[in-house]
Amino acid sequence: MFALPALLVVGAQGQLGYEVDALAREQGFAVTALDADRLDILDAAAVVAALAKYKPSFLINAAATLSAQEQIPAAFAVNTRGAAILAESCRAVGCVMIHLSCVEVFSGDLIEPYEEDHEPSPQTQYAKSKLRGEALVRAALPHHIILRTGWLFSARKGSFVRELLEQAMQRQEVRVAEGLIGNPTPAADLARVILAIIKQLDSGAECWGTYHYSASESISWFGFAESVIAAARQYADMPLERLEAVPQAELSPHRRPSNSRLNCDKILSAFGIHQRTWRSGLMQVVRSYYS
Repeated sequence: MFALPALLVVGAQGQLGYEVDALAREQGFAVTALDADRLDILDAAAVVAALAKYKPSFLINAAATLSAQEQIPAAFAVNTRGAAILAESCRAVGCVMIHLSCVEVFSGDLIEPYEEDHEPSPQTQYAKSKLRGEALVRAALPHHIILRTGWLFSARKGSFVRELLEQAMQRQEVRVAEGLIGNPTPAADLARVILAIIKQLDSGAECWGTYHYSASESISWFGFAESVIAAARQYADMPLERLEAVPQAELSPHRRPSNSRLNCDKILSAFGIHQRTWRSGLMQVVRSYYS
């Protein structure tokens, strides 16, 4: 029987890391999943030791920090120096790295979906740190995949879906940002994509570089919120009576691009990976939240 490669998942308690770990185990991969408490990616010696101990063929870097304004230096360190340390350590032992990035490296001013070779123009400190992390990974490690995504969601803490459901159970009115369009992407769907890429690379594919993946069907951020609440009402009675559309600046200093749509033709051409709709993923997330 063909043996699947060993994986090391960094950022294991985040939305994506958790789903990659769970799905990889289900599919029969040998997986080690480490959160920040078990591996400080800013500690180069600790990273080297982890790679020596677990001997992964692939490292999935799902670690990222989106910090408050006063914590920007910490966010930059994790998203930049941490990414570089992981890439340099992978190069030393011949490990392939799958590095996660985001649509926010683009300004959002484009009308059409963003392709991989469109010029980045990050508008926030977080987005600048993610773009810098991409550059450091490219410079340090030839055998890498940088995977940009957007509007990731799950039932876990930190997800917009979970936060919205919690607010809907506590308030009669919830404010949601207007003027944004993108493709909500279930974390479980992105985990599927990552493992599909890994299987092909392990079988000899030489498709290194940067790719985009998001679920199919674009929608406004407000429209997505409406879909979340509609799905939730099948499982719970809630006091929420109204969603109010407001400028995003009134809700958070973290500015999302007005256009967060990604063109995913390249990943289809290279790996045969088709986009799945976010709607079925949303129903699964809402069901798991209430189960």
